[in-house]
Amino acid sequence: MVRSPSVAVMVLNYNGLRWLHNCLSSVAKTDYPNLDVYLVDNGSVDRSVDYVQKCFPWVKIIHHATNLGFAEGYNRAIEKVKADYILLLNSDTEVLNQKWVKCLVDAAAADLRVAAVACKMVSMEDHSRLDSVGGMGIPFWRGFVDIGKEEYDRGQYDSGGFEPFSFCGGAALIKRDIFIRVGGFDGRFFLYNEDVDFSWRLRLLGYRVGFATKAKVAHYFSGTAGSKAVDPGKLYYCHRNLLRTILKNCGSSLSWALRNYSLFSPIVTGGFLIFEPEKAIAVVRAILWNLSNFRDTYARRLEIQTRRARSEAEVLARMYPRLNRYQPAEHIKMRRILNTLFEHSQQSRLRC
Repeated sequence: MVRSPSVAVMVLNYNGLRWLHNCLSSVAKTDYPNLDVYLVDNGSVDRSVDYVQKCFPWVKIIHHATNLGFAEGYNRAIEKVKADYILLLNSDTEVLNQKWVKCLVDAAAADLRVAAVACKMVSMEDHSRLDSVGGMGIPFWRGFVDIGKEEYDRGQYDSGGFEPFSFCGGAALIKRDIFIRVGGFDGRFFLYNEDVDFSWRLRLLGYRVGFATKAKVAHYFSGTAGSKAVDPGKLYYCHRNLLRTILKNCGSSLSWALRNYSLFSPIVTGGFLIFEPEKAIAVVRAILWNLSNFRDTYARRLEIQTRRARSEAEVLARMYPRLNRYQPAEHIKMRRILNTLFEHSQQSRLRC
């Protein structure tokens, strides 16, 4: 008999006791012959590790003494695990298909260029609505967004031709040897944008990101974060990590990206000063962090750009597919102003 590739399901946990029963109970129903399940604990103090050891003794525990964040928490755990594939899974999820692992492995094995495969993530509160089928760029370098978010699942992304730019780190399969070779997640990110940054680096090296429509996982959006709202802390990490991601990974489009970022940030900061001053401070802090860490970012950039194997045009075509983009309901007027300004910026660039 042909041996099935080994898969390590890795559930990152930080004081996530409330989510673990539902998550691990669903993982326990997985139908796959060569599987290990790990709880990667980031120094929890809510007795969640004790609970898992008692109620799910088949789950292996990887302890971190402190909260290392998403990126470094996974990096150190993945170094310790020997498996063909790593399957990242948020604790605030529920697996909906017992064959999900096989679906992911089959998608990864179908093409040697596929280094990671995204799951179909649906809302925990309404399984008929999508949460994420992967990520795409928001035009004019304003960030990244989950594809399909809050859309009804009508099978619109189930065709064989669909391919997200990036996977969502809440539920995705990654080839471990490639993860190590590419350098893993950026440990300085701590939270947010790690999956986009890593996927971008994969694409620069010529790898692809797949999608397994039958690997269906329900996700409670921002369950582990404690709040669905974009608070100043979340905004700080998102804005900070976006700029570092751009500085590292942009090729010939870097100057255009930075011009747009330089236009975007003051407008957003000015808007927040009026409505939510704490968020304005978060954006300024994010920019200052990048200035103080520029030497390290630049060193990473040199390494990444030296190794790249794909043109800027190829990467950008994948980053900005012709798909509907999710836009939150907040600050609609500000968003219209930004769209108008950036459309003008794009037209000016095309005339140059």
